[in-house]
Amino acid sequence: MNKHLIIDSDLEVRIYSIQQKHTYEGLLEGLPTKEMNRKHIQYFKQEAERFCGMSHIHLIEPIETPIHYDGKYPFGEPAQLPSIICILKVGCHSSFRDLEKDYSCLGIIFFQNHFAFPIDSEILEKIKQIPYRQLCAEFEY
Repeated sequence: MNKHLIIDSDLEVRIYSIQQKHTYEGLLEGLPTKEMNRKHIQYFKQEAERFCGMSHIHLIEPIETPIHYDGKYPFGEPAQLPSIICILKVGCHSSFRDLEKDYSCLGIIFFQNHFAFPIDSEILEKIKQIPYRQLCAEFEY
C-alpha cells in the first residue's frame, strides 16, 4: 500500500486514515434511486466530517449509472452509485495560506467498485486535480 498521494498537480500528501463501506449497506429491498443517492451523498459528507474531525471535505462526484426497470418504478428514477464509498484523511507538514500554521489536512470522499487498495486509476487522476492548497484546513501542533 502506498501511503502517499499526489494532489493539486504536484503536492505529495500522506494518507492518515481511510474509512470504507458498502454504499448501499442496509438497503434490504428495492432499488436505489437518484433521490436516495443524493441523500446518501449528503449523509457521507457528514460522516466524513465526523471521521476526519474537520469540515474541510472534498467530494469527487461519483458517476451515477441508470438501472433499467421495466415500467415505472414507484419510488423514483432507479440509478446506482459505485458499490464502495471511501473517505480519506490526507495531509502534509506544510501550510499554504497561514504560514504560522504547522500542517494541513483535507478529507476526500470518493466512490469506486471495490475496496481500496488500490485506488482506481481514474480516481487517482481526479485526486491530482483537487486544489488542496486552497481547500485544506491548517493547524498548529
